[in-house]
Amino acid sequence: MDTLECLLTRRSVRMYKPDPIPRQELEEILAAAACAPSAVNLQPWYLAAICSPDGMAAFRDTMRQVAVKTRPELEERFPNHPQVIRETESFLVSLGGAPACVLVFLLKEDYPDRDNVLQSASAAVENLLLAAWAKGIGSCWMTAPVSAGFGPVLRDRFAPGKGELVAAVSLGYPDQTPRMPKRKTGRCVFL
Repeated sequence: MDTLECLLTRRSVRMYKPDPIPRQELEEILAAAACAPSAVNLQPWYLAAICSPDGMAAFRDTMRQVAVKTRPELEERFPNHPQVIRETESFLVSLGGAPACVLVFLLKEDYPDRDNVLQSASAAVENLLLAAWAKGIGSCWMTAPVSAGFGPVLRDRFAPGKGELVAAVSLGYPDQTPRMPKRKTGRCVFL
């Protein structure tokens, strides 16, 4: 798959086959994530791959709590779309059967320019998503555990002392082919 095809066909996958991802594939995906550009070459990320059944069970336990805490926000955001609320909650609880998840942390608590390190960590997440898709592995970038306040819980469980959680990414072989969401217009300009 060439780069442009990878960029244009990657989708957020929320239903996965139960097949485990080989360790070498995960290592290559994380290595690609760690090759992301970063402000002043800080490389501020710490990537924790959860791939054991026990680890995933513990992560899902926390995500059940995230789903409960997120429900009022979903109800406010989608008052006329109860199906969206149900589907989102179902995914948060089950992770769509994903066999693995990567937690992305800011390695230190005291970076002087928070915007730079968040953008750098986000670049690492995008590299991770694209590297996974290039191998036929689906993913879904999640910020719900952060916005629901469970970052410290996940850090203490999976990466003690490794900084602030900024995102979680589920990984697995897709059991669905999501359609591309409608693209919003007026988001690009040529000057």
